[in-house]
Amino acid sequence: MLKFIHSFTIKENFSRFLARYSAWSVYGIIVAIYAMSLFALMAHRQDDSMWSVSDVLPILKYSFLQAGLSAVLTCMLGVLLARAFFYLDFIGKSYLYKILSFVWALPSLVVIFALIGFWGNSGWIAAFLQWLGIEWQFQLYGLQGILLAHVFFNVPLVTKYCVESLTLIPSSQHRLAAQMNLKGWSYFKIVELPMLSGTLPYAFANVFLICFTSFPIVLMLGGSPKYSTLEVAIYQAVTFEFDFAKAVILIMVQLAVGILLQLLMDFTTKYAFNNAKQYTPVVDMIWKPNPMGWQKKGLQIVLLLQSLLIILPLTSVVWSGISVSNFSERLLNSALWEAAWFSFLLSLIASCSVLFIAYLLALETRQLAFKHQKWQYGILNGVATYPLILPVFLLAVGLFLLLMDVELSTLHLLWLVGICNGLTLLPYIYRLIFAAMWHSLTAQDKLARSLGLSGFRRWWIVEKNYLIRPLIGAFALAMSSSLGSFAVIAFFGSPDFSSLPYLLYQQLGSYRTEDAAVTALVLMLFTLLPFLFIAQKEKIK
Repeated sequence: MLKFIHSFTIKENFSRFLARYSAWSVYGIIVAIYAMSLFALMAHRQDDSMWSVSDVLPILKYSFLQAGLSAVLTCMLGVLLARAFFYLDFIGKSYLYKILSFVWALPSLVVIFALIGFWGNSGWIAAFLQWLGIEWQFQLYGLQGILLAHVFFNVPLVTKYCVESLTLIPSSQHRLAAQMNLKGWSYFKIVELPMLSGTLPYAFANVFLICFTSFPIVLMLGGSPKYSTLEVAIYQAVTFEFDFAKAVILIMVQLAVGILLQLLMDFTTKYAFNNAKQYTPVVDMIWKPNPMGWQKKGLQIVLLLQSLLIILPLTSVVWSGISVSNFSERLLNSALWEAAWFSFLLSLIASCSVLFIAYLLALETRQLAFKHQKWQYGILNGVATYPLILPVFLLAVGLFLLLMDVELSTLHLLWLVGICNGLTLLPYIYRLIFAAMWHSLTAQDKLARSLGLSGFRRWWIVEKNYLIRPLIGAFALAMSSSLGSFAVIAFFGSPDFSSLPYLLYQQLGSYRTEDAAVTALVLMLFTLLPFLFIAQKEKIK
């Protein structure tokens, strides 16, 4: 017996050492990559640059303006759509919810193409109004276009948050409100708003952060330097102006703002979590009032209008893609499928790398959290938020400058861009994996120890059933998200090394709209495949 315990202790200590060494090695590598990128930027900056911090203020002001307006409009429309989904029952409800949820998985460039095809001066609305004899004059480029794209992109996300909150309202509150004959604003204020107040700050902060760091949407729909955000200004400073001092200032400003926004995200996340803990999720059928009269008509109008304004632009992508002249020739274009092949490889590398990194980090951080080693846990856990706080262009531009004089093969570029794309997904994939691994540790650690299991045998016998589905789901999510990654390849792309988002950007920039239509269709279908794999049936009652 003592021999068994001694053998188990040795194996467990070795496994713990390996996990600890691997996690901290990953931490060191990530910190080193960002440090070298910053060093490369500092080394290339010019001291005689006329740019100063005061020049950042207009860009910073506009970044806050468009992100704030986008978040406010998105939350307002998201609440309205969530209420319509929650209270209305109709055939095909779950399928419509899935279709709307798919928007958030779309690459930004596909969203831009969809909006141009629907709202543009040659789009569906213009064609319909021209048929009625009405001239359509809508300026898609500028602040209004950016707001439209951000709202289109993020409304399904806020809707999901709000629907989940509404389902937590106890049936007793609905019944009591019905007995008191509460309706309209009074019903919303007394019954729904207390629950939504826990979710909306988190949803607002989340959308604000997404819109503040938005790159392709602002780059394509901004229309002029007047409508430039920090990330777009960094891109323009490096690629067009070659002013690295300006890029360094912009990156430092975005780093400071990113830290503040991340603190806001942490606060709202804890607030939303604490608010949700006060209520028990409803598993059985929720009793809720059946809307009647004008109230029901209002919900139906909201559902119909918002659904059409999301589905019709997506439909325009499909129609634009299949209705082009010489469709078969454009579809079989070698450049398109070479870009598709590179996109698949980049997505595969990004998914595998981020899954590997996130797993190694979570393997150690769960032990640190379990043993209440808060200081070490805070440091190691914090590295997963670096891609949110640090601008993606710090990584992209820094590596671009470091490797500018190095002749890189296509294989080198694949690994470089793929791993960078994976790092940008680390905050989201790490959270998914850590939650599952923490649950596995707290539920099965005593059993594994009593059986003398460690290392791979422990994972295979005890933890596999807890982790296999979250790992597969995280992999599919990473595949879907990385297919549309554009920021890193924007610096490393070339005619010999492209991806579907990079090819679509070039085609839109050179007004090759028919080629762009086919590329957007292929990219949307490629993104749909992993989404269909991870999308589970949403039951909204």
